[in-house]
Amino acid sequence: MSYVDERPSNTAPDSPVFVLLHGNPTWSFLYRDLISKLRSKYRVIAPDMIGFGLSDKPDDPGYHTLARHIQNLTVLIDTLDLQNVVMVLNGWGGPVGLGYAISFPANIKHLVLANTWAANLPPLQHDARPLAMRLADWGHCGRLLDSLLNISVPSLLSSRSGSALSDQVLEAYGFPFARRTPRTAIMAFARMFFRPDPQTLSKMDEIQTGLRNVTAPADILWGLRDPLLSKLPAYLLRDDLRNAREPVWLPDVSHYVPEAAPEQLAETVLATVDQKKGLKAGGALFKILK
Repeated sequence: MSYVDERPSNTAPDSPVFVLLHGNPTWSFLYRDLISKLRSKYRVIAPDMIGFGLSDKPDDPGYHTLARHIQNLTVLIDTLDLQNVVMVLNGWGGPVGLGYAISFPANIKHLVLANTWAANLPPLQHDARPLAMRLADWGHCGRLLDSLLNISVPSLLSSRSGSALSDQVLEAYGFPFARRTPRTAIMAFARMFFRPDPQTLSKMDEIQTGLRNVTAPADILWGLRDPLLSKLPAYLLRDDLRNAREPVWLPDVSHYVPEAAPEQLAETVLATVDQKKGLKAGGALFKILK
């Protein structure tokens, strides 16, 4: 596992450590702006999940389970002996990070959740993946096409970014998936979202149930132009977490909040160390989805 580890020369023993988790098909590059704002005062860890970024990319679909990626994160946090953790989670970073949080709630100081989820959501009525993504998932022919043309990364990014990304940014996101690099993780995470198997469904239920034991304050930032996630996951997070604030809606932002709204995200994240900010806990208006 590759990870960014930035920190000042001296930090207090009880100083928070910020752990930033990306989703699919992004990597730690997603948090470049936030890292630049945090690293002068705080330690910042931004891992690339296995299969993404500069980490190893096993070409075995069976490797990529939600439980496996939660375990990978747990090993990283244990190995680096990270304490007093503030987690910033986007996309699939949410289930992975919250999967750790429910097992080690005492080590979580604060949560910042951006267009993510921690419950089994209602199934989509049709395959909402972009056409290029569906082609890339079309058996051996699709895998070969994707390995030659790298169609899955730009199609996913373009469909969920809400606004055009520059050629330089698109190139940076696609860099870890050079020609013929396995993109197994991208497809595996897409299937876990669109067509979850019983193992994934069970793990998501476990995470949602476990959120009641997480007492850390939680901020929720939500891009309203997300083509896949409605407001429902934000409300569920608010209700399932005991000390969640009301969601902050970002009307002109899509799925990748760290990319599209870095200033708003940085302001929210930096406010987590300000103990004067009061909580606005949501009521239990929404229950577990079955």
